[in-house]
Amino acid sequence: MSDGRRSTQRQWWLRLSLSLVIGAGFCFALIRRIELVPPDPWVPAWVLPSYLATLVAYFVFRAGRWHYLVAPLADPREESIGLRTTLPVSMAGTMWIMVLPLRLGELARPLFLAQKSKIGVGQALGTVAIERVVDGLFVCGLFFASLPLLPEVHGEQALAVERLRSLGLLASGGLFAVLVVLLAMALSPVRVGRLVAATIGRVIPRLADKLELLARSVAEGLAALPSVAPLLKFLAGTVAYWGANALGTWLLARGCGLDISFPAALAMMSVLGISLLIPGGPGQFGIFHYGMILGLSMFVSEAVVHEQGSVFIFWMFVTQLSMGVVLGVIAQRMLALDWRATLSGSPSAPPDTSPGTEPSDPHS
Repeated sequence: MSDGRRSTQRQWWLRLSLSLVIGAGFCFALIRRIELVPPDPWVPAWVLPSYLATLVAYFVFRAGRWHYLVAPLADPREESIGLRTTLPVSMAGTMWIMVLPLRLGELARPLFLAQKSKIGVGQALGTVAIERVVDGLFVCGLFFASLPLLPEVHGEQALAVERLRSLGLLASGGLFAVLVVLLAMALSPVRVGRLVAATIGRVIPRLADKLELLARSVAEGLAALPSVAPLLKFLAGTVAYWGANALGTWLLARGCGLDISFPAALAMMSVLGISLLIPGGPGQFGIFHYGMILGLSMFVSEAVVHEQGSVFIFWMFVTQLSMGVVLGVIAQRMLALDWRATLSGSPSAPPDTSPGTEPSDPHS
């Protein structure tokens, strides 16, 4: 076994161990507040089919909008990248984001795209960064937009709203700062590469060249962002994605016996979206549940969170994770993507020798 492979395996074991510790900590904290597996989880017959229908739309819009960010990265002298490639690549990548700990799955889409196109991993990472920041700012905006529409609350619920308002402001400020940095990278990729080499590169000399190359690739990916029309399509897909999510959240909550309004469901979904920006354990276990508890705490008592809330959180977590995995596996098999690339962090993959296809030429 090579030294590089041993080093990669050690890093993965360290990350897995850290994520398991984080997950165990969340599990200990959650046991006191909800039933992770409710003793009576059954809901009316219409609830789960209705929610699953919104989940299909949720995953399709979430995956499909990425196409409008990556398509302009293709070399105009080469064949353009179609939605038939970017949609399943994004769907498979979404599965790994949901499954892998500490948000390590964010690398999956760039690595998979490199298997099926000549777009570099660093360039695709730039689009992923923009997508994450837009999502974060969007859910923060939804949270603050929904607050005036919420029913008046008192006591514990009012305190929860104020705490989350403060956290929302903090998250918005951090995301806006990241957006400014990304825009600076897009405007001057060469300077960014030199800056990284002169700072981080000096601290870790052995990685200096790789860090500079990665920074330049990400910056060049950002600089190749599409014109106004594709960006508007990406934003429209973002609105549709979060709209389907909000509708599903509201339907499932009502079906689980939680008497909340649509604006309340919108605020609750926004709190969950902000929470999931934080790296967590495998399968988003713990951080997902705690985000839902925070959202519910704005509208219902601790007793209701423990009873109906436990059923609601159980079904939302199980159905989202299951649907994401099923759609991701199907998408991965459709394009014969090498899933080992996600675990190794390398875009290299065996050539696709299926009939009618040309071997891909991935490169980072």
